[in-house]
Amino acid sequence: MNDPADNIQEEVKLGVLRLGREVGPVVVMLHGWGQTKENLRPLGELLAEFASVHLVDLPGFGDSTPPPGIWGTEEYAARILAYLDELDLRRVVLLGHSFGGKVALRFAAKHPERLEKLVLIASSGLRPHRAWRKRLRFFAISVLRCVVRFIEKYLRLPAYRKWFIARFASPDYKNAGLLRQTFVRVVNEDLAPFVARISTPALLLWGNEDTETPPETAERLHKLLRHSKLLVLPGRGHYPFFDSGLHLCAHYITDFLREGIADQENEGALDG
Repeated sequence: MNDPADNIQEEVKLGVLRLGREVGPVVVMLHGWGQTKENLRPLGELLAEFASVHLVDLPGFGDSTPPPGIWGTEEYAARILAYLDELDLRRVVLLGHSFGGKVALRFAAKHPERLEKLVLIASSGLRPHRAWRKRLRFFAISVLRCVVRFIEKYLRLPAYRKWFIARFASPDYKNAGLLRQTFVRVVNEDLAPFVARISTPALLLWGNEDTETPPETAERLHKLLRHSKLLVLPGRGHYPFFDSGLHLCAHYITDFLREGIADQENEGALDG
């Protein structure tokens, strides 16, 4: 049976920047929502000293064309698979930040045979655990949204768009433009059932001051991912690879990638 996303991949052009060596591990890097490959470029340039780096603009961002419909992580992961097939890249390291990490998780669950390793930086993917105060506020806002939509529909007042969205919507939602429905679909996906199936070795890099994907999310991902290592960086937020954290993140990622190479070299020495 054909994958439901197979027929739409060729319609979406990907903007890609390739850096680094022709030999060594292939690292495909996926940025967060509302970002582009340029946000990961400084990190990619450091990794390129050791690896072949592919910085990808996800569909709808940067130099990539937008999705032809309302996409979820399944379709985004399918487009990455098509890209690997186009270049005959059989096994790669997939690195994702935030939303890019969510796409990487969906890819790893469905196509483990195409991955050497997985690097997740402040990744989304799990439904957040809210304290009771936040759950109560979320419920109240949901009820209010229904009331406001009723007012807009039957009284023909633009209350939802002009008042509710302006007051309660997240910046990502407000700035999503044509991708707004895709954003809603992606945000509401809980990948926990998929994450539990992943056996690919994974490195999780998190900032202990991250408020968008809190360290609590990292702990839950770490428990679900059977072969994972979690590093929480003090004093860092949702972009731990910015500023002074850049070289530190590159160091941890490079060490993680070298682990397998060192093991292979030791095995080769013993065989000789």
